Amino acid sequence: MALTQLRAGAFPSGSVIQTVTTTDLTAGTYSSVDSANPETVISTSITPLATSSKILITGFLSLGCLYSSYTGRLDYLGVRLKRGTTVIGEPTDLSTLTTVHGGDATGSRPMHSVVKDAGYSVSRSACVPFHWMDSPSTTSSTTYNVQGIIEKVGSAYTMIRNGNGYNYNTDESHMATCNLTLMEIKG
Repeated sequence: MALTQLRAGAFPSGSVIQTVTTTDLTAGTYSSVDSANPETVISTSITPLATSSKILITGFLSLGCLYSSYTGRLDYLGVRLKRGTTVIGEPTDLSTLTTVHGGDATGSRPMHSVVKDAGYSVSRSACVPFHWMDSPSTTSSTTYNVQGIIEKVGSAYTMIRNGNGYNYNTDESHMATCNLTLMEIKG
């Protein structure tokens, strides 16, 4: 059976045109991290074939807190998404949170996604997923940066990527990965 090569414009709307993926298999640390000072953990670029294309961003970060930096419970671990230097995929209006709480919530930090600290993030990492459909409206190379956040009100700590925050030197220790996949979807 002969294969037929289709040009990009021949695909129906909603088709995946191209996929770019990156995985980080190394452990690392980032000093003085909190919700006001996130750190880029993983990034990759894609060059859309059409300005009408959407980019589906999906993946997860494995984050924790270095035990020698802090030994208590964090408020949350989070993810911030950026297209270049522009923050994407998070609330821009906190007024509904103010309504829900019946009081001022303007001091809250918008995030793309968060997980609650189960009380072990200073010794065990947590997986923070992300998923967003972006409309970059360009055919230029576009870099997506995924930033990690560890938050405990009033302080910044050392965030760890892909590993536990305490050296148990036993089976309790672990090493994980961070993954980022970009898919161009025909508009």
